[in-house]
Amino acid sequence: MEIHKIDLIPLKIIILYIILGISLSFWGPIIYMDYDKLPVTAYMMSFLVLFSIGYTLGLIQNNDTIKTISYEYQTNNLQKVLYWVKISIIIIALVQFVNLALSITDGTLNLSVSKMGEAYVNMYTDYERGSGNLRLSFLIQTLTYIPYLVTLILGAFYFRELPRIYRLLVVFSYLSIILLETIGHGKQKQLGDIFIFLIIILILKSNIADPKVRKKIFRKMFIFGLLGISALITVLSFRYAAININASNINSKVHELMEYDTDNMIFKIFGDEIGFPLSVFTGYLSQGYYGLSLSMQEPFEWTYFMGNSYSLTVFMQRFLGVPIDFHDTYPYRAGLHTGWDDSKWSTVFAWFAGDFTFIGTLFLFAFIAFLYAKVWREAYRYQNPISIVLFSMLTIALLYIPANNQLLHTPGSIIAVFYFIVLWIFKHKKFNFYKISV
Repeated sequence: MEIHKIDLIPLKIIILYIILGISLSFWGPIIYMDYDKLPVTAYMMSFLVLFSIGYTLGLIQNNDTIKTISYEYQTNNLQKVLYWVKISIIIIALVQFVNLALSITDGTLNLSVSKMGEAYVNMYTDYERGSGNLRLSFLIQTLTYIPYLVTLILGAFYFRELPRIYRLLVVFSYLSIILLETIGHGKQKQLGDIFIFLIIILILKSNIADPKVRKKIFRKMFIFGLLGISALITVLSFRYAAININASNINSKVHELMEYDTDNMIFKIFGDEIGFPLSVFTGYLSQGYYGLSLSMQEPFEWTYFMGNSYSLTVFMQRFLGVPIDFHDTYPYRAGLHTGWDDSKWSTVFAWFAGDFTFIGTLFLFAFIAFLYAKVWREAYRYQNPISIVLFSMLTIALLYIPANNQLLHTPGSIIAVFYFIVLWIFKHKKFNFYKISV
């Protein structure tokens, strides 16, 4: 099968993203002590090669033939999709309304952008990971994560096809998430996810088969990406201001295995005020590779194919008695022996390596790349709603490669991953709607 330029867009973005992160870990504004760079370089280059092979095989083996189906059949299927999108929108809008109302009535809602940092610090005061406290809000968040994804992704994708009331509810859902999570609690993840989802939708809703359109879309992506990074850096600046940390005292406060190089070009170009939060942001892309180098020095200890997920590990141990402990994972053991504890990152590979070994993890991601290519093709060629959601989820997971296994990080995400994969396996061909010729 012929491979077109637009087929390779996600692969090229992921490759550039990984190379950027590795480069920042080597030569960025954060210096990592006794960093063994050679094994990381060899491992990540192997990853890029195998990931590219898996992705290419996914394109080659993608059956591009589609049965001729009637307009009525397509319309009927689309109406089914819109029905479930509307149900999801109602659920999430209701949940967000209740959350907003509760935050207002109990006086915990922060409406000041300048106090985001204080809100974040207060939220994590006395927080203990794995304490086992199951709050009602956590259970609701877990049970409604699938409609949450459908609302944010398909609610925005089918925005123009929705009745006015549902469009208003989608906007309300987006704004309330930003208000409650980003402004209210100083969190970045939800805001970052929203920017990524909207960029993906911008691409899929455009005729990227046209080179002229493609150039315009890439310009918009660049601008939108800069806005997203600026927003995340702003949140970071408020966080560190809340605990009185800045460029002048960061090295007396930072982790003992890290050091900020204030002579780095980022500080010279942007100055201390902007250069400091920007340098902190580069740590999101780079510090995991240092953690990977530390994890690779630990001996293998099998984690029963469940160590990749902290939530799954805790659940299986506490409720089903499986002899597995998150303390056996590579990141935890590396932290125990080096001081690089679980508040830092070690890349997604360190989490999967306890289940599949480091070499086996590379082949696992080759398979993920294989699936990634397939859902990308269906998402942009056929506007397949299942593939659009799955592609968005996998994109988030791949962008979190320098950090952790974000795809299976929470119970809600675990449920959503398995649900959409099973749904895609059995139903995806039914929802290939519109063929785009390239």
